[in-house]
Amino acid sequence: MKFANLSNFVFLPLLVGTLALALAGCGSSSNLALTQGNWSMTAVPSSGSTFYVGGNLTQTGSDVAGMMYVVNSSCFSSSTTVAFTGTVKGKDVTLTSASTGGQIVTVTASGTASSLSGTYSVVGGCADGDTGSISASAVPSISGTWSGPITGSGGSNVTLALALTEAATASMDGTFAITGNLTFTNSSCSVNGTVSSAFIAGPYLLVNGSTNETDGSTGDFSYTQVLLNNPATPTSMKGTYDVIDGLCAGDLDTPTFTKQ
Repeated sequence: MKFANLSNFVFLPLLVGTLALALAGCGSSSNLALTQGNWSMTAVPSSGSTFYVGGNLTQTGSDVAGMMYVVNSSCFSSSTTVAFTGTVKGKDVTLTSASTGGQIVTVTASGTASSLSGTYSVVGGCADGDTGSISASAVPSISGTWSGPITGSGGSNVTLALALTEAATASMDGTFAITGNLTFTNSSCSVNGTVSSAFIAGPYLLVNGSTNETDGSTGDFSYTQVLLNNPATPTSMKGTYDVIDGLCAGDLDTPTFTKQ
């Protein structure tokens, strides 16, 4: 009987130790593994207009870092890179920006590997005291053909198709470079063209291109302030199409291009 009691006494610590190790193992692997790459955040202020934060977001262990841009905000320039750092703990993600124009943005959210929701706040600078809700999602590659009608002096039934390829890895500034070709249908001005410079950061795109004109000359255009309709599952994009020079110079439109 004494031997039996001694056996229980000896094995009990072993059992407790084994259970502790198992629990520790579960804890170490319970953090979200965020989707690496392009992320989009939609911020809805308690007052004011919706703005967007987007760019490259990476995770190493429990640490998160991103080079991102703020678009559609009167207090942030869309051309200014904003560095974010943070942590992942379980399903909770916290991000804090570097000071930009005296402003520091803090995001607290939770969710899944590719979708988060929560709140944000801004301290300092122009947007001091701004708070609201935020939703974030990983943005899939937009590589593919996007097509839609454009209105201008080239004709009343002109269609532009953009065959775009997005880089798999981010540039140092947090954007993802885009290359591609253009095809015009029923245009009296342009036949085709190429993307000369373009990128995507979150839901925001900027595209500059050159065109081959119907008379053999060349032209240039820009497609700016472009936003994806749904960053998590984008099916269309809309922005400002501006013909800078060429046969249709001066044309200005806000076309929507749909994923084919």
